[in-house]
Amino acid sequence: MEKKWKGKDWFSISAPDWLGSIKIGETPATDSKSVPGRVLEVAVSDLTNDQSKYYMRLGLKMDKPVGKSVLTKFHSFFCLNEYVMRMARKGLGKVPVFEDVETKDGWKLQVSVVAVLNRHGNSEIKRSVRDFASKLIKSKAKELSHQEFVKAAMAGVFQMKIKKGASKIYPVRFCEITKIETLKSGE
Repeated sequence: MEKKWKGKDWFSISAPDWLGSIKIGETPATDSKSVPGRVLEVAVSDLTNDQSKYYMRLGLKMDKPVGKSVLTKFHSFFCLNEYVMRMARKGLGKVPVFEDVETKDGWKLQVSVVAVLNRHGNSEIKRSVRDFASKLIKSKAKELSHQEFVKAAMAGVFQMKIKKGASKIYPVRFCEITKIETLKSGE
């Protein structure tokens, strides 16, 4: 086991500036050129010190090694499936929404949202809720940078707006952004 680690250096991994540039881990590598492109999964609760966000995770892609430290950039955001499935029970209507959006700073993101209705709604109700959530996500993405968009999703801003607005169509019990994936970065 010792030979496997021989000749490897440890690189310190830092979160992006907009997340506080805190140290989030370390990675071994034989060469600094092999580090960029690796993705590190981090709990949002560790970054924000808010334990209520235990089910949210961020994927941060390692970018530029600077000495023995590595900077990261946003790659993905997702919620644990167990958390979402616990909210969607038998007898409730589940409305999934998948939307490709472009942020103000040119990032293309794929956003997945799940709204859980109080009861099984008919297809007309589900389509109306889906359209409302889709329009809200698209309009907010145009107004915000990718950093602001992800921060708002982590804070639950969109989830509350979708729940409140869609409840005028049909009572919504629960709403969550389940996934945000980077399709194209703005750099």
